[in-house]
Amino acid sequence: MFLSRARRFLILSFHLFHTTLQMLYGGWRLSKLGGHIVTIFGSSRLQLNSIYAQKAQEISAKFLQNGVNVLTGGGTGIMQAAGCAVAPEKNAAKSIGIGVKGLEQTPDCMQNYFELDYFYARKWLLSEFSSGFVIFPGGFGTLDEMAGVLTLIQTKKLKRVPVVLIGKEYWALLVEWITKEALGHGTIREDELEFFYVTDDLDEAVCWVVGKCDILPRDRSAH
Repeated sequence: MFLSRARRFLILSFHLFHTTLQMLYGGWRLSKLGGHIVTIFGSSRLQLNSIYAQKAQEISAKFLQNGVNVLTGGGTGIMQAAGCAVAPEKNAAKSIGIGVKGLEQTPDCMQNYFELDYFYARKWLLSEFSSGFVIFPGGFGTLDEMAGVLTLIQTKKLKRVPVVLIGKEYWALLVEWITKEALGHGTIREDELEFFYVTDDLDEAVCWVVGKCDILPRDRSAH
């Protein structure tokens, strides 16, 4: 039993060391980007001809045109649509995909891409370096990423940054549950409703993330 525990400890230590090196490498790659960074989350299962994938590509292009770098998970669906948007040549903004080895198909159109071995390392990089988040419809993975970002903001482990959910119809029941059940039972505070904003307007989403909107913070809530 002792040898088994020692072996498990050595394996765990190796994985932690290897993952730390990958996170340092990813951090170095992202730290070289000039300007702001926005992370776009969303489902890998949505087809590129879906309305939300088309919007993801459109909003990514808008960010790039405004000099804002775009991070995605480096996979298919929303990630491919957002990650393959093209910026004007004169613009220094870049789109970077961060994949997970062996688990996702990497679209050929992504010009800047690197891989990690673990989801939590990618999630950390996608969260730690971003000055805004745009969240498209998705499943369990997207919900995990969104909840992780909101929890970090709630606990002040992440600076308060814009979090925009695209798709009023898609997120309607979740927002209803948050505003009625979670708020009603006191598991979140009313001011924490302002941590995210739901819209279908891409220009509105972009101007809020880049800090050029004239609306007041109280107008940005999920109501």
